[in-house]
Amino acid sequence: MNNRRQLKDAISDSEELSFVFGQSTTQNFGQTAAATKEQLIPSHSIICTFTFVPDGKPVRHYYDLIELQKWANDDIKSNGIRSPLWVRLHPSLVGKYELVAGLRRLKAAEILGLDTVPVKVFDWDDRTAFHAAISENTSRRDFSALEELDNTLRFLECQMGYNTEEVVSFLYRMNNATKGSTNQNVLVSTEAEIVQQVFNSLGGITWQSFVATRLPMLKKPLDILNAIRLGKIHYTKGILIASIKDEDVRRNLLEESINHSLSLSVIKERVKALNGTTKAPSKPISLKQRLTLTVQMAKKNQQLWNDPDKTQKLEQLLSQLEAIVMN
Repeated sequence: MNNRRQLKDAISDSEELSFVFGQSTTQNFGQTAAATKEQLIPSHSIICTFTFVPDGKPVRHYYDLIELQKWANDDIKSNGIRSPLWVRLHPSLVGKYELVAGLRRLKAAEILGLDTVPVKVFDWDDRTAFHAAISENTSRRDFSALEELDNTLRFLECQMGYNTEEVVSFLYRMNNATKGSTNQNVLVSTEAEIVQQVFNSLGGITWQSFVATRLPMLKKPLDILNAIRLGKIHYTKGILIASIKDEDVRRNLLEESINHSLSLSVIKERVKALNGTTKAPSKPISLKQRLTLTVQMAKKNQQLWNDPDKTQKLEQLLSQLEAIVMN
């Protein structure tokens, strides 16, 4: 409550709200970038410290190394980096630049050993740099729903002076007010105006859609969410594993998926089978069904057939199976 009173005292009208946001929107960032001169700088002079992000972490959670290497060699190697990175002068390291947006491109440059990379240098404070990083990444198709959730909440925390729980609670109160299930004064509050300003400036989904489609992800198992956030597993795979109700089974599959880089198709089959057995424990999967499922999974697992050691073991097992069936 104290934070809310301070917020209302500090920001009392739309003119002051505009000052807080500095008129920064996704469109304005694009216009600023278009008007800023592109230049080449040494790739080693770009530092990924993310001092402008509240928790010092990049706005992206995960990069598929194999996919990144393929992209670097198939595209960047022949065509170069066509979209310049966004950087600012590093706040504490003289002669260095701090990366704001373009980590995937920078990683590709490192894979190829490029000495220089194209950049656009901006004079941004922490808040504007964070806003720019979110806006630039949100416009990209591979920005996951969890990345959008985490970064939007962090941005709201910065603007409102709230912690995560308070921001989430306020968004639900706003949502309930639109349904008439709680006091509607919350919709005309200063905090509500800030929420609207944030979503307008990011240019993505509305705050109502955010509440309906993004906030429910916070109810997913924490071990899954943290694994995704730490870049241990791709968002799509992690969310699929999160549908397993049994905690021990879910944890085991998560660990196996990370350690053995299971493909999405394999995880889908495993989840389908595991959820089938957990939903109906009185009717366990039969030996015949297990055999059929295992054969189907083996056919789809391309990594399996490219591994000489595994194929040799399969050949031995198949010989034993054939001997059993023919006797």
